[in-house]
Amino acid sequence: MMEVCDRDLDKFDVADMLNDELGDASGFLEISYRELCSNHAQEMIELQDRDDSDTETLLNFMSRFPETQFLQYLNAEAPVLRKNATRAQQLRDQGNKAYEKANNTMALHLYTQSVRFSPYQQPGLGVELALAYANRSAVLVQAKEWRLALQDIDLSFSAGYSSDLHYKLLERKAKILMEMKDFESAKNSFQDCISSLPSAKLEEDKRENLKLTLTNLINSLQDKKDQSPSDKSKKSAFPNLSSPNPKFPALSSSVDIKFGSSTGRFAVATRDIALGELVCVEHPPVAFLHEETSGINCSNCFRLSLAPLPSPTCTQTVFCSTICQDQAMASYHVVESKFMDVLFQNGLKKKEWFLALRAITQKPLQFFLDIRERLSKDQHNINFGVTEEKDFVYNSSDYNSLYNLVGHHEQWDFQSHAYKAFFALFFIRCLQKSKFFLQHQSPNQSLGPVELYIGRLIVHLMEVATMNAHEIGQLELSGSDNWLLGNTTSVGCALEPTLVLLNHSCDPAVYRLNIGTSTYCFACRPLSAGDEVTNCYTYSYDVTPKIERAPPLLTKYKFQCMCVACKENWPVSSFLPKAFNDVEPNKLKISDPSSLQQKMAIIQQVGAKIHRLQQEEDYDSAMGLYSQFYNALHDLIVPPHQFYVIARRSYATCLWVKHGNKVRRKN
Repeated sequence: MMEVCDRDLDKFDVADMLNDELGDASGFLEISYRELCSNHAQEMIELQDRDDSDTETLLNFMSRFPETQFLQYLNAEAPVLRKNATRAQQLRDQGNKAYEKANNTMALHLYTQSVRFSPYQQPGLGVELALAYANRSAVLVQAKEWRLALQDIDLSFSAGYSSDLHYKLLERKAKILMEMKDFESAKNSFQDCISSLPSAKLEEDKRENLKLTLTNLINSLQDKKDQSPSDKSKKSAFPNLSSPNPKFPALSSSVDIKFGSSTGRFAVATRDIALGELVCVEHPPVAFLHEETSGINCSNCFRLSLAPLPSPTCTQTVFCSTICQDQAMASYHVVESKFMDVLFQNGLKKKEWFLALRAITQKPLQFFLDIRERLSKDQHNINFGVTEEKDFVYNSSDYNSLYNLVGHHEQWDFQSHAYKAFFALFFIRCLQKSKFFLQHQSPNQSLGPVELYIGRLIVHLMEVATMNAHEIGQLELSGSDNWLLGNTTSVGCALEPTLVLLNHSCDPAVYRLNIGTSTYCFACRPLSAGDEVTNCYTYSYDVTPKIERAPPLLTKYKFQCMCVACKENWPVSSFLPKAFNDVEPNKLKISDPSSLQQKMAIIQQVGAKIHRLQQEEDYDSAMGLYSQFYNALHDLIVPPHQFYVIARRSYATCLWVKHGNKVRRKN
């Protein structure tokens, strides 16, 4: 709440104080919270005076207020967001007009919208859906997106595409396969097309002429051999850990986790680690796509697709493939789609709190009932993973790993506890709307024991997410510019129980990138055995000055950073030495003029090669030179220096271009 001297307050006093404390309201939940605090100011202040931060007590207390039922929002209908055959047809018709005018970009967008709004019956049936997929496949052919076009054709058949039109799609499929040099499959598809002709609504002479044309095409392919059969199932080669840590399998065996009374759990190098070496690969157990990218990126893997698949149950969510669609439907999506209309309208500023909800919705209630004893308030263990028996394995997918992350519950003030409880109540009401609690659901606005238990988990996970969530990003670029000019933007967030064991440094030892929702960490400088392996929680020293970095670290993460960059107050990049002549004598490691000139020449020559290779977009070759550049620089100059910053940033971009999520947008 707020600090006050006079306990006899009116609504306007409380509203003014909340505006000062929380800022302007954004979204209906912020407004509702202000209404609750204004309407029940005396009761909230009395609770604050008792300084009771127990989560279940707060949830139980606040659940009695009518504002925490959220009825006007949860019961509100949003027809414009519903599946609608008429709207799907209108969008498809608009797409047809755009296609006729050769505006393929607009046609693709409109057909995709038609796919999203088409009524959907399991398993993927729907007249409008079939037509939208079929029409979109034609645009994808124009764009030479062969695999996506094939996917849409197959989906159209699965959705019930009219049998009298099968020949059109089968002929299109065969021609796509010819373009892909898969001649054997092309012949089979042409033959299937011939077999479908009796059902086609064609005049007899046209049917016979088409049959003759198709037969000739089959004959022309008889002597052709598939030129790239391996491409049928070709996938990008993701980097893998060559030797995982047996106890912490998301880490390389080159890294281990220790525990210190003042540092908590932290990571150390067990051997020398080379620049660019992969040290962590983590597939997060919980991830949530931001509202701004929902309906654009895949809700399940966060990848962008030119031809996304729809949610079977709502219009706000899309998927990149049937695999992601099936995984989501078997997990979180069935529950969440029942309150998707209001989920993104609530104005929640802490986007990472959605992770707490997703951690619940992706499991059935029985899962939490079965592990209830292990997740009691007394069982939270901040040393989890380092104090267990020798053969214990710390798995990211284990809910215990997630639950035992640090949340610093005792360090939050009452105002924050009340605020968290209010948002958790909204999540609980959403779960009630979806019938998540089954027979354990309370018949009135008060919460039953199981609902309080789940509410406590949600609040705890909100705290965990605040301390531990990482952003999931994608590299974005417009037009045909070099990827080095791209910017990494956040598309979602995730909880990674292993990666968060790495302590923070404003000059981190690793660089993170994302492939889908997974995080890959590479050493951004050479490390010696025994060195701490650190991550960066916020902004690095070269981007943000210490005076701006320190307060958020203390406020949000509850610690004061003692890394070298903070101890020595390293300046941001623009104020670092820019050339060799700018380096102070005590920062040079070599005093002999001849050796000094030789090292400078190596750095300049290798730097020029890297720059040239990057301009040629030969990122692999450029990355192969970074160790040589860094070693020569390290032999000559004590950091910090702009050369170190430039090397780290450009190497990181090369890594992201080679492996990470990226999208090139048209101007």
